[in-house]
Amino acid sequence: MSSQVVIKGKKDRLIINLEPEIDFLELSEILKTKIIEARAFIGSSRLAIEFSGRPLTNDEENTLIGIITGNSDIIISYVFSEKINSDEDINFEIPKSLVDEGNTYFHKGTLRSGAKIDYDGNVVIIGDVNPASIVRAKGNIIVIGHLNGTVYAGLGGDEKAFVGAMFFNPIQVTIGMKTINNIQKEILDSNRVDKKSKFKFAQIKNQEIIIEEWV
Repeated sequence: MSSQVVIKGKKDRLIINLEPEIDFLELSEILKTKIIEARAFIGSSRLAIEFSGRPLTNDEENTLIGIITGNSDIIISYVFSEKINSDEDINFEIPKSLVDEGNTYFHKGTLRSGAKIDYDGNVVIIGDVNPASIVRAKGNIIVIGHLNGTVYAGLGGDEKAFVGAMFFNPIQVTIGMKTINNIQKEILDSNRVDKKSKFKFAQIKNQEIIIEEWV
C-alpha cells in the first residue's frame, strides 16, 4: 500500500505518484487514507497538484481532486497530469479564416512548466500550455486547450500574426512589438474552467492588442 500511492512535497506543489496497474477504485481509497493521515502535516496551504505514474481520464482526475479537497485543507491552484485522450475532452475546429498558409509545427500534449517551443513559422499545440512555459513563433500560435503560459507571435515584427486558444488565460502575450501582461487574474485549474468557453484570439487592432471571442 505504501508504494502504490506516494506523496511528496516539492516547492509550490504536491506530487502524487500513482501505481499504474492497480484498480482505480482501490487507488482512490489508498489516496484518501494517505491524505487524511497527512492532513495535519500539510496544513492549510495553496498548492499545485501533480499526478504522475499513470494517465488519467477527466473523470478520474476529478475524483482524485475531490478526495484531496474533501479530506484536507489544501487549496488547489493548478493541476498537472497526463491525460487519456477522450473525444469528449475538446470539441474544436480551427476557424478557417484564421489559418494562414505556411510552415506549421504541431505539438501534441501538455507543455509543462519550464518548457519552451521556438519555431520559424506557425505553432499549433494540441494540449495545454502550463504556467512558466513559453511559446515563441514567427507566425501564429493556436492552443487547442488551456493557455496559461507566455506566448510570442509574429517574432520579427509581424503585426498581422495572432494568438488563439480554447481557454485563454496567458501570463503575457506579445504580437510583433506589442505586449500585454495584465490578462491573467488567476491560474486556471483545468477541471474548474467553463467547458463551454468560446475560442478567443488576440490580434493587433489600432496599434494595440485586442482579445476577442470567435463567434
